[in-house]
Amino acid sequence: MNPFVTQFVIERAALGDPLTARLRGRLPGAGITIVDDPRRLPWQEAAEEGALFLMRHRGAFVKDFPMTPGSPPCGEKYIVTMINCPHDCSYCYLQSYLGHGRLVIFTDLERMKKEVAASISSESPKRITTGEMSDSLALDELTGTTLELLPLFEGTGTFLDVRTKSARIDHIISAVEAGLPASSLVMTWTLGPPDMIEREERGTAPLPDRLEAMARALGAGIRVGVRFDPVVPLYADMDAYASLIGRIARSADGRRIDRFEIGILRFPPGLIEKVRARHPRSGLLEGEYLRDSEGKLRLYRPARVEIYRGLARLVREAFPGARIELSMEDREVWEDAGIALPAR
Repeated sequence: MNPFVTQFVIERAALGDPLTARLRGRLPGAGITIVDDPRRLPWQEAAEEGALFLMRHRGAFVKDFPMTPGSPPCGEKYIVTMINCPHDCSYCYLQSYLGHGRLVIFTDLERMKKEVAASISSESPKRITTGEMSDSLALDELTGTTLELLPLFEGTGTFLDVRTKSARIDHIISAVEAGLPASSLVMTWTLGPPDMIEREERGTAPLPDRLEAMARALGAGIRVGVRFDPVVPLYADMDAYASLIGRIARSADGRRIDRFEIGILRFPPGLIEKVRARHPRSGLLEGEYLRDSEGKLRLYRPARVEIYRGLARLVREAFPGARIELSMEDREVWEDAGIALPAR
């Protein structure tokens, strides 16, 4: 049994959905509770530890990324395939954004696919990711969501970007080796120094496992991206990142990395209070943070620019010509850091 899941809580309306049947078939030992509306369950009845909620989605599946004022357009959307994550990263913004810890998978997959297809054909985003409201691959070997969505992207010019801190890619590699077209797939790994992963990203794959998975994906001809997001000030030592980038280069072994996205830790309203309560010894709490116009706490701007400049220099040395983008920063920060704005 998958170590994250010991029990299903299933919405009655979702009982007949093929994805529900798939999950029950792949986890036959999991307990089952059937309810009319899981949203109405009191928190103490949620059996949150080890529970996977299967229900239909009430809102839109495809959404626009919220933009930082003054930032260049990112050309991205995201798909809400599930919410929450079995990992326990101390900095995860979902702690304050969602207000609950329930791990939910939406089972009305056919409606999801229709919305994705319509979004690609009508607005032509550059990338659509499944990694905004959860880790794209943490449970994907069970749900098969990536393999369901990928055919919708072939030949459209839009990429399906799966973002992860896991190494659970066997099912995707097997499908690609069996002939599934994957020219529209990007597998993006969030990476950081080993001590940051150990202290702040509990339940995720260790760095060597992520790098090995990255090498396997590149070897299978799949595009790969890297995210340094968040860069946590306590761990933002340039020697540590130089070592990390060197390890990425050895894993890539001369093959192209699709892009590097860099973002420095920021705290949306309510998050730092969650971190203090849940992770009182976290290194996230060390640093000089100031509140911006959106209400987020950010590292002092000159310090951010210095970090961006240093990381961009290290990336360019190891990957000449690599595309570098900043996450949630305005145009002036891009320019001050010496990073080219994305083409319109």
